[in-house]
Amino acid sequence: MPLVHVHGIGNREREDSGRASVRNALYRRYVLASLRCAPDTPIASPWWGELVAEPAWDWASLDTGQAERLGGHEPVSEARSMAADLAEAAGSTEGTALLTAAHTSLQWSIDSLCTALAEAEDGDWEAATFCGLATEYWAATTKAGEHTDGVTVFAWLDDVADDTEFLERLGEEAAAWRARTGTPSKSPVPRSARERFGTSPRTVPRAVAKAAHRINRWAAGGITRPLAAGARATVTKGTALLLGDIVSLFTSRNRASGGPVVELVRDALDAAAEVADRRKEPLAVVAHSMGGNIVYDILSHDRRGLRVDLLVTVGSQVGLFEELKLFRSSDPAVPDRHRGPLRVPAITNVGRWINVLDRADPLAFAASPVFDGAEDLVFGTGAWWAHGAYTTCPQFHYRLAARVGGEAV
Repeated sequence: MPLVHVHGIGNREREDSGRASVRNALYRRYVLASLRCAPDTPIASPWWGELVAEPAWDWASLDTGQAERLGGHEPVSEARSMAADLAEAAGSTEGTALLTAAHTSLQWSIDSLCTALAEAEDGDWEAATFCGLATEYWAATTKAGEHTDGVTVFAWLDDVADDTEFLERLGEEAAAWRARTGTPSKSPVPRSARERFGTSPRTVPRAVAKAAHRINRWAAGGITRPLAAGARATVTKGTALLLGDIVSLFTSRNRASGGPVVELVRDALDAAAEVADRRKEPLAVVAHSMGGNIVYDILSHDRRGLRVDLLVTVGSQVGLFEELKLFRSSDPAVPDRHRGPLRVPAITNVGRWINVLDRADPLAFAASPVFDGAEDLVFGTGAWWAHGAYTTCPQFHYRLAARVGGEAV
């Protein structure tokens, strides 16, 4: 089963390599494995972000340093220096941020670790496999969170002193659980990326240890982050990119072809469909945020004859966009207010449509109240910014795979 991942706004291939590596490893370990896909099943990621919203002056509009001061309160340079010193001090020690989180919820700690992996260019198969096995160990021990989590269940947490010891013990406990239960590996990954738990002295992948180090730096800087030099530029650049992508998508779109972004994603879907047909396999599409709107627009207008067996929209706005009648296939006469709240008929070329949302995600909207046939599922990422946390969260992939495979968790 070829899988096509369509990203949302604010993503660029050159800046997102770590995130793509982690999520692809998790796709293979869970969703593709649950569908009995071959190890070489292709995963396509059409990077449409490069086609829109490139700043002509290289973000010069973010430079406010030359502006004349009108007044008001600003952080003093000493405070900025203190924030930097705190972050540097935290980075020089092993830290206990992950261990502290694990005492409350082991899975929260694992998900945080995987998120940190995705933020770096060194996120790799081995590191994602570490988080995946740890998630399965957690799920089996707590019945996927139904039982108490944290130190109450995992008493060995009291025996470790810092994050380095925590990761080593976690790897050992997860490997021992798998050996004890005879649980097979879920990862149809290349031979070079096979799991090495129990067969190698290095039970904690290097990328995992670096991610833990990164989390402790974030934890130290989090207290005074608003005072840190350059914080505004970092946050504003991301916000500007999001806004720019939205505006560019709509200004570049035309009713006939859909514009360059639609054309790129449409070509990727066509290519994946050809591969699926040649291999006699079904086709899966996972679309995050604005990617869900792009995919729905294509499947309901340009490619009504293209068969998608599984469509997963994540943190998306497809329901909202249809309510506002923004799709090329949107019919202003539906619903007819005189005939009751009729829903839009499901797109007939999609076998199953799952729409996942975190109630803490301000950009995620329900689909089933608007579309007949859509299936809404709520998943709590536990992240401070839920919108970007789904596809690098091992528990999300674990639970999605169980649903796709017919098991309710």
